[in-house]
Amino acid sequence: MALFDRVAEHYDAWYETPLGRKVDQLEMCLFLRLAAPKPGERALDGGCGTGRLSLALAEKGLAVTGVDLSSRMLEIARERTRPYANLTLLQADVESLPFPSLSFDLVTALTVLEFTGNPEAAARELWRLVKPGGRLVIGVLNSWSPWAWRRRRQARTGESVFAGAQFFSPWRFKMLLTRTTGGCPLIWSTCVFIPPWAGLLPVNTAVALDRIALPFLKPFGALIVMRAERLTVVQPVPAGVFHSRIITEIGPRESRATQAEQSR
Repeated sequence: MALFDRVAEHYDAWYETPLGRKVDQLEMCLFLRLAAPKPGERALDGGCGTGRLSLALAEKGLAVTGVDLSSRMLEIARERTRPYANLTLLQADVESLPFPSLSFDLVTALTVLEFTGNPEAAARELWRLVKPGGRLVIGVLNSWSPWAWRRRRQARTGESVFAGAQFFSPWRFKMLLTRTTGGCPLIWSTCVFIPPWAGLLPVNTAVALDRIALPFLKPFGALIVMRAERLTVVQPVPAGVFHSRIITEIGPRESRATQAEQSR
């Protein structure tokens, strides 16, 4: 069973709370600003979960492929994205993806690396898929934020999905992506300076708080988002040579098993 299968049914419940809705708004706003999605682009959403980011990209007119290891999360994502013919969902591991190199204009991963066995391998695999001129945009949970302190306490119970999570400081994350991309320039920012124990008043002022805090407390926002652009021309891998296999394909209207592609 994938890590998130057991929490899939209740995963989105937090986003329906006042604090959850505001945090989601701030995180999605920052992520999309750095991703700069354009209609008609091909996008891969790695670790798409229940499809929140995949849906936001599809609504902007991109041809989106979302991948996740959890079959239960993908079932929920399929229901959420059913009306969108420009969005396809696949069950696959972000550390070994079944696509040719240099095949997407935009590759995204939002709070995914924290839950992989090898974050650097996952980042390399995501970067492999970015076309020349394309962007890799990754968001991770900041180890320097009060939110990470709270999640570590939750992890001590052993019941939380954060029990095995790896949090990243801005500098550790920047070093990882610098190694991954071969030193491509990185653009980054953070968001969510409202504390996790916020009451009603801070929730209502969260957007203003982010604007005020960012210039002074940038390294301490709860979510770090970094963007790298592939600027150099790289010899593409021939079509049909895949890195791994698709486990299951879930289209916008139906679920079907697909033939596994063996590495050659």
